[in-house]
Amino acid sequence: MSSNFKRREFLRLAGLGLGLGMTRTLAHAADETEVHSLPRPHTSYPQFGRLPLVRASQDRIVKETVGLRPFRESGPNLSHEKIGDKSVFHNYGHGGSGWSLSWGTSSQVTTEALSTGAANFAVVGCGAVGLTSAILLQRAGKEVTIYCKERHPNITSSVATGVWSPDSRICLKDHATESFADWWNTTCRTSFKFYQSFLGLPGSPIEWVDSYAVSNTPWDAERPKDPNDTQPEYGHFRDYVKDLTPRFVDLDRSENPFREPYARKGSRMIFNISAYHQTLLREFTSLGGRIVTRDFQSPSQFQELPEPVIVNATGLGSQKLFGDKQMHPVRGQLTVLIPQPELNYSFSNNDAYVIPRRDGVVIGSSKNGIIDSTNLSVDPRQSFDAVAAIARSMTQSKIAKG
Repeated sequence: MSSNFKRREFLRLAGLGLGLGMTRTLAHAADETEVHSLPRPHTSYPQFGRLPLVRASQDRIVKETVGLRPFRESGPNLSHEKIGDKSVFHNYGHGGSGWSLSWGTSSQVTTEALSTGAANFAVVGCGAVGLTSAILLQRAGKEVTIYCKERHPNITSSVATGVWSPDSRICLKDHATESFADWWNTTCRTSFKFYQSFLGLPGSPIEWVDSYAVSNTPWDAERPKDPNDTQPEYGHFRDYVKDLTPRFVDLDRSENPFREPYARKGSRMIFNISAYHQTLLREFTSLGGRIVTRDFQSPSQFQELPEPVIVNATGLGSQKLFGDKQMHPVRGQLTVLIPQPELNYSFSNNDAYVIPRRDGVVIGSSKNGIIDSTNLSVDPRQSFDAVAAIARSMTQSKIAKG
């Protein structure tokens, strides 16, 4: 964090509540979450005095990360082709939904790959999609070797937000056809079902938490668009799976523990990425899987592998490796604070959001999502503003006052 951002300035900005860019955030962007105004159910909400504060302060920042999401204009590439005498099955281009849809697309790709009748398979790539592809092949009784240039924590999957976001930057709006929506619906439901089998495991790789979204303006009010926002229009499909997750409901003033006048409450599935990755890796190695470090510069190098069938899960790497002109990097930056074991809810306001992962409290800002940027340098101001936005909501909330 730059020394220019002194603690005194941080506290001043947090206390004054200066606007930090009223743009789309986890609470308001349809590609991140969707909230629904419903008649209030007969539910007993926890008293606000029992909610722990997010300890959002500059001196608790332990990590700042930048990742490039592998966005593909028409959606994930699940095609297959012959390269020499190798059968190559593609599984890449998931945008911001790689973790969320990994089991769904991998189920489809591996089913096709298994139809070749091969006994030995190669998977290129060791991220969310590569690991799930490899494990599904192993569960079918096959021998699998993963070939990869990098591994956790030095891969894109490792710097993801870690939330269930199955339609995040999944395709351009122009490609959001009815047939695509049907495919996405099936894929999403398949993946969701897989994830429920990881609940309650040691280390809590997958878990559900309460989630609060707050706003200074009514939910149906039009919000100013950031003039610097260059994102295209993405396809959105959440309405197809409303039955999968609890809907957000409006809180009245007596139930709203936060400073902002408008609040909603729901539930969110989160991925504790470090623990979840280790869970996948343990299964892969326990089933006899091998990981070989290798960097491929051309698909022709696949000919050098001993396995006859290859699953390509190289994510953004496929842009260069296969010359896929539909691929675009989408830059995202996250700030990670010291873990708070007592923090049991996610939170978002107009400017930023919080995900209470076990490996750290993840804070993201509304400035995430710069398309075609390959800049991996951390923007200190972005981190500072995001943490200040959360601190402002916390320090002026009812839960801070007891």
